[in-house]
Amino acid sequence: MPGSRPSSCQRIFLLALFVTLPVAAAPAPEPATLLAELREVTKHDANAPLDVKKVREQKRGDVTVTELTYASPRGGRVPAFLVTPPGPGPFAGLVFLHWGQGSKNEFLDEALSLARSGVVSLLVDAPHVRPEPWRGSLRGAALYPTHLQTLLDMRRGVDLLVSRPEVDANRLGFVGHSMGAMVGGALAGVESRVRAFVLMNGVGDYSKSILTLERENEKKLADAMSEQDFAVFARRMAALDGVVGVGAASPRALLFQYGRSDPWVTPEQVRAFIDAGTEPKLARFYEGAHELGDAARRDRAQWLRMHLGFGDVPAYGPPMFSAPTLPASLDTPLPEWAKARPVLTIPGMEEVQVRRGLTYTRVGNRDYKLDLYIPDAISQGPVPVVVLAHGMMHPGLTPFVRDLPAFAGQARWVAAHGYAVALVELGSPATGAQPAQWYTRVADLQKRLDSALAFVRKQAATEKLDASRVCLMTMSAGGLWGLSPALRKEPPAWLRCAVAWYPLLDAPGVSPSPIAALKAGNAKKVPPLLVLRAGQDAPALNAALDDFVKEARTRGAPLTLLELPEGHHGFELTDDVESSREMMRQTALFLEEHLTR
Repeated sequence: MPGSRPSSCQRIFLLALFVTLPVAAAPAPEPATLLAELREVTKHDANAPLDVKKVREQKRGDVTVTELTYASPRGGRVPAFLVTPPGPGPFAGLVFLHWGQGSKNEFLDEALSLARSGVVSLLVDAPHVRPEPWRGSLRGAALYPTHLQTLLDMRRGVDLLVSRPEVDANRLGFVGHSMGAMVGGALAGVESRVRAFVLMNGVGDYSKSILTLERENEKKLADAMSEQDFAVFARRMAALDGVVGVGAASPRALLFQYGRSDPWVTPEQVRAFIDAGTEPKLARFYEGAHELGDAARRDRAQWLRMHLGFGDVPAYGPPMFSAPTLPASLDTPLPEWAKARPVLTIPGMEEVQVRRGLTYTRVGNRDYKLDLYIPDAISQGPVPVVVLAHGMMHPGLTPFVRDLPAFAGQARWVAAHGYAVALVELGSPATGAQPAQWYTRVADLQKRLDSALAFVRKQAATEKLDASRVCLMTMSAGGLWGLSPALRKEPPAWLRCAVAWYPLLDAPGVSPSPIAALKAGNAKKVPPLLVLRAGQDAPALNAALDDFVKEARTRGAPLTLLELPEGHHGFELTDDVESSREMMRQTALFLEEHLTR
């Protein structure tokens, strides 16, 4: 991420100053050990008196903002705002914790907006911004007790919400920014009453950062802490790390939010926090730096609404998240990314008509179906067709792929450009949970894709489709089967182009792989290919993609490469930034060039 590296006193806990004394290397504690320590030190009595004292109350329209304090388990008082909607409820409840330089005011506007959708919010001042005599310190060894107090105060904040008659104790969430995200990450491992956590621009392995901070304050604080005391201090801090909590968060849901140009959080720290989190989780990236903006605020509101079940949030624009209704008997959890819609929306997407559940082939006792998205342009004559081939999913979820916002949103976006779109359920290539079993049935999916293409072309007359102008579009592991018709020795003339976003183009046991098919065929007969490479994708995936691109260019295949250096796998769902939207626009231009000209 761009931006100069900040000084040690600027990092996350912006007031903390440490001596970076040389510390002897020691084996890293096991995650289970750290989790046990975290849970031990954050135990509290949920039934202890909260001793809530009202400071003042004011009305913001029909929303009530109460300034209050409650008793901290570590002594002193916790200043907070309680923002309540009108009416008896029951309402969802949120606890907010600000960033290191902020206060409970940071999220007040957001809480007021959410109150109008039926949310009670508690906005807490962290110890280091409280007035005397309740103020804590973030300097040196005082950071540990202050950080621990913050965690305990958040647990008591949950107690406070649960005690309120207007709050539904089964619909609680947490939102934390920077320092608040660090605390929230740890909280996710100990607070089972909170169903959903939003963690914004947080560092999850802060104890590791303590050991590597700049030494600019060493002379000033040379006598503050001995080498041995510093090692003990860093070890104690490790148990309070966010990665420890999010590693045990399941089944609680996690939303990570990061600004692309945040100078205070490194890409390595971002990855460490996200990777440590258990499913269900989703990471979203945005334009901007440490503060984040309106798009992130929209996503927080809509994602929390999906998990906590409060009212519409119309002020935030069209819904970007939704959870489809799946059979109650389904024991496979739906991943968070599948609930997200693509980050680029255009007029006309919601007006597209859908022919649902068309059976295109039958294998054994199972019908395989597709949905056909029909644009308004069809009234003017036959329209070209884009066939969407999904990637790898859990076998239990593949029958419902057509219901998922991630794919249905993509189909609507393409159809709104004037194309008919066939969203095809192809099944799973896996025969088991082991990696060696993941792609053993790729050939079956390739056959079903051929059946889907034949079915769509057969529908041309009744649906006013142009069977002579078809394009394939695939993502991720769909590259193993979604490109197969385009890479044959004699691709059909009606297949005018193919698009592959962040495709997997080689995998153990897949024969022929796309690159092998390219070598075996006539590259110059391959229809125009558009391949998008996400720079932050898995190295092995990108290595195979690079080999494919090199081979295609060497052999003269008509390949266009779009590169998104900071893009992640599933960029259209995770990276809400202008470069992602531009890649989608470039894809639309590619379709226009090869399907309409």
